[in-house]
Amino acid sequence: MISLASKIADTSAECMQELNGSALLPIVEKLRAHGTYESVLRSVLASPNREQALRALAAQLGLAPDSKENGAFALHRVLLAEVALQNLKRLEGLRLEASVKLMLCDYCKFFVSPPAAEVQLFDPTQMSFVALAKMALLERFPAGQFDWEVSGFPRSWLLKVPFSSLPKVAYFLARRLKGFAPCINSHLSYRRKHSSILIPRECQKSWYRMAISVERQPEIRGLVTCSWFLSPDTFKVSPHLSFMVAPFLESGGIVVTRGKADGNGFLVGSESRRKLYESGEFKPTMGLVLWARDQMIRWAHAHPEFGDA
Repeated sequence: MISLASKIADTSAECMQELNGSALLPIVEKLRAHGTYESVLRSVLASPNREQALRALAAQLGLAPDSKENGAFALHRVLLAEVALQNLKRLEGLRLEASVKLMLCDYCKFFVSPPAAEVQLFDPTQMSFVALAKMALLERFPAGQFDWEVSGFPRSWLLKVPFSSLPKVAYFLARRLKGFAPCINSHLSYRRKHSSILIPRECQKSWYRMAISVERQPEIRGLVTCSWFLSPDTFKVSPHLSFMVAPFLESGGIVVTRGKADGNGFLVGSESRRKLYESGEFKPTMGLVLWARDQMIRWAHAHPEFGDA
C-alpha cells in the first residue's frame, strides 16, 4: 500500500495542477479572493435553499449561474476541492483506518475531475451534494460501499420500536452502548459501483473499516444505523440480503424493526420484491442495528481478511 504521506503529496500536486491549469482557473482565482472556503461552504449547507445560495455566490464572483461555461457545477466542485485540499493537511493526524484516509485523497481528486456520469452528484438540490460537502469537511468518511458520520441514537426512534423489542433495545442502550452518543451512523455511498447491487465482501470491508476506525476513537460508543435493507422483514422476501447483518449478529449486536420503511428504495433492484409489495405480502419496515464498540472491535480482529493488504 502506498504511504499516506506520498498519497497526500501526489493528490495535492495533481489537484493543484488541474485547478490552476484548466478552464476552472477563473473560478479558482475569484473564489480564492472571496474569503475562507470552509466558511463559504458551511454557509451554503446552512442555507434553506442551497441552489439559491450557490447562485448568489456565483453572482458575487461575477460568474454565470452554475458556471456552465466551465463545465457542469464547476463552482460547486471547485469550492469542495479547495476545502478538501485544505483538509488534506489534517489527514495524517486523523484516527481512521488507513485505507479510509487514502479514499479521502481520492475524493479530493474526484471533486476536481469527476467522471461525466457522476457530475450530477454535485447538484445542490440533491442530498448527494450534502454528502460530498461533508466529505470535504471531514464530517463524513468513506468506507467503500458505505460511508459513515458521527451522530447518535435519536430518542424519537424508541417510539417506533415494536413494544416486544423495546426492552432489548433499552437494555442495549443502557448496558452495551452506555448512552445515546457519540455513535457512528452508516449510509450507502453515492459513489458505490453497481449502485443497485450490494456485494457481500465489499460490505464486510466497509464494516471492517468502520470498526477499526472506531477502535482508534475510544469516545465512540458503537454503531447505530437504520435502513429498509437491514430489516428482518426484508430478509423474509429477499433472503440473499441477510449477509448485511451477519457481522452484527455473530458478534452480539441486535437487529430489530423500527416502523414503516421510509421512501420507496425497497422497490429498486428486485422485481419479485416489487410484486410482493404490490400484492400486500411484503410490508417494508426499517431495520434498526445496534452494534457496541467492543463487539465491532472483536469482529474486526476476527476477520483480518477484510482489511487491505
